[in-house]
Amino acid sequence: MTYLVMNRRPIIESLAKWFPRSKDDLVVVTDRRALRGVDTDRMADSFRAFEVTDDYGGKGTERLVESLCKEHRVERILTTAEVDLVRSAELRGRLGLPGQNRASAVAYTDKHVMKTAAAAAGLPTAPMRTVHDAAELIAFAAAYGLPVVLKELNGAAAIGMSVLKNDTDLAKAAGRWGQDRSGGVMLAESWVDGDVYHVNGLVAGGSVLQSWPCRYLHTQWSSYHSAAPCISGMLHPEEPLFDRLQNATAAVTAALPTASEVLPFHAEFFHSTDDTIILCEIACRAGGAGIIEMHERAFGLNLYHAGLKGQADRADDIRWTSLNTRGGYGWFPPQAGVLRQLPSRCPLPRAVEYTTSGEVGRQYPGPRSAVDAIAQLHFDIAEDEDLLSVLREVENWWADAVRWK
Repeated sequence: MTYLVMNRRPIIESLAKWFPRSKDDLVVVTDRRALRGVDTDRMADSFRAFEVTDDYGGKGTERLVESLCKEHRVERILTTAEVDLVRSAELRGRLGLPGQNRASAVAYTDKHVMKTAAAAAGLPTAPMRTVHDAAELIAFAAAYGLPVVLKELNGAAAIGMSVLKNDTDLAKAAGRWGQDRSGGVMLAESWVDGDVYHVNGLVAGGSVLQSWPCRYLHTQWSSYHSAAPCISGMLHPEEPLFDRLQNATAAVTAALPTASEVLPFHAEFFHSTDDTIILCEIACRAGGAGIIEMHERAFGLNLYHAGLKGQADRADDIRWTSLNTRGGYGWFPPQAGVLRQLPSRCPLPRAVEYTTSGEVGRQYPGPRSAVDAIAQLHFDIAEDEDLLSVLREVENWWADAVRWK
């Protein structure tokens, strides 16, 4: 069987290991940015066809993929990234290939479609509406009050998101549309006070196969807008919210049109100040930042591998264990300024792996997304440790160790 992999993740070297017949079976179209540190000539020999693009998100890449599918008689299209979900589903439809269809892909990427379906199934969501112009935005704010969260319908990692806290913020946002509605269609939502949690795992046919809830120390908005560290850790199964988050995840996946094959998912929920679990959003792809590594250390399950095998209709190759270790991660974003000091190691006793990519002396503009990072940390959480205390200890270490001007 011949598969085409649309790739923008740093997994090229793993593909040949995950698919032992990759020389015969895999046609790969990859974003050049996913090849950092990779010997591309050597990797090209590992696949049936290997194409590198500098415009991965563009229409030219879609045309290239469709042409390669026809040339190599591809039988399934495999993806790992949000940007590929809808366009790969549309390609499957045009080419008559099996796999996730457009209705399912849209339900897991378009936040309005997603949360409309969830709300119809009785799941708590924040008040929302699509806004096409300034008048609609102002009307929404008048009906539901400020703050208002304004985001792209298909956005990720808080890119394109803003929080309108007062009338000045509202007036600036409304001004982006002007009289010609040039601001585009956005989603307006009421702000939810509370903590943010995420659940990661595998889903197939509307049923959750494997999952585990985690907590963010800060919101993605704070990581993107204020350079707050993206620090997260896995809940203990006896924590009160554990079962509630698992149940909410099961309800959401049952409410959306889901593909029959195994897919990874990343769901985010608010735990509001009035003790309600509210859906933030859910995606049928693996989560970003340190989620892949954290999940694999915990269960021996790589969510990229599982998603590719599931889309290839090779679910028998997907396996996981019971919990090996409860873990967490810290993704530390750049601030706006000059990096003066970057810790070369993490002395915390629970640290498992710490790497850096920042350059001392370099001027940074601030985070480019909620998962932008100049250093990354993976750590363990002992059975008897309080999760929130561990996350705060990681944050305090970073704040003391890094220096900006």
